Amino acid sequence: MAHREYARRWGGNSGSYDRQGVYDWLAGHLGSAIEPRSLLDIGCGRGEGMAALRRRFCGLSLLVGLDENPHCLAAAAERLGAEPPAVRLVRRPGEGRVFDIDLAPGRLPAPATNALAQVDILREDLEFEDWIISLAPFDAVTMWFTGIHPARQMDAYIRSVGIQDDRMHRMVNDFAIFDLACGVVPPGGVLQIVNRAKGHSEAEAQSETIANMTKLAQRGPFIVADVAARRYTEPVTGPRIGLGAPDCPAHYAISTIFGRIAN
Repeated sequence: MAHREYARRWGGNSGSYDRQGVYDWLAGHLGSAIEPRSLLDIGCGRGEGMAALRRRFCGLSLLVGLDENPHCLAAAAERLGAEPPAVRLVRRPGEGRVFDIDLAPGRLPAPATNALAQVDILREDLEFEDWIISLAPFDAVTMWFTGIHPARQMDAYIRSVGIQDDRMHRMVNDFAIFDLACGVVPPGGVLQIVNRAKGHSEAEAQSETIANMTKLAQRGPFIVADVAARRYTEPVTGPRIGLGAPDCPAHYAISTIFGRIAN
C-alpha cells in the first residue's frame, strides 16, 4: 500500500514537472556535455525522465532504468512500451510496521533497448552488481530527484544505517550513485545528479549545491564540469509529495554534470 500510494502521489509531482518542461530541460543539459549511446537512469520513477532522454537522444542503443518502487516501474513500463520488470525486492514483515527485504534471485531482465529493473542501490546486491557490469560501460549515468525518506522510514535496513531524514537520505543516495558510476562510466563519460533546492535567487540555490557536489567529486575520478539551475513550480493541489507551501522561496532543479577523468 505504501509503495502504491507513493507512486500515485509522485505522479502528481512528476506529471507537473513534465508539463513544465523540466525533464526536457534536464535532458538538454546532459546533451550539452555528451551525446550518449548507452545510458543508465537511477531512480527512474514513473518514466517521464527516461521518455525525455529517449526524445533527446534518438541514437540510444541501450537505456536502462532502475527503481525500488514496483508501481513506479509499472507506470514507466507502460509509458516506454517496455517489458514490465519482475519483483525482486520482496518485503518480509518484522515487528509492528517495520519490514525487511529479501532479494529474489534470477529476476533481472535480459538486455533490451529499454530495460527496467527493480533495484535498491542502498542495499548490497551482488546479482545486480554482476548484471550491471555485464551491460557496462555506460556513456552516461543520470539520477533526477531522489525519493523522500518518509516513504522508507519503516525499512529495517534504512533504520539500521542511521538514515533519519530527507537530507541524510539524499546524501546517502548521492554517495551510492557516485560509487556505482565509478564502476560503469568510462573516461570521457558523464554522471548527472539533479536535486531540488529552495532559495530567493538562482545564485543562492546553486551555491550550496556546488559546494556539496565538489566534495562528492573527491570520492572518485570525476570532476564537476557544469552546474545549471531551472526554476519551476511545485504542485500544491491534488495527489503529490509535498515539498513546500505556496509562500516558500522559489523552487529550482539543480543539475550537476560530472565528467569522468582517467584514474
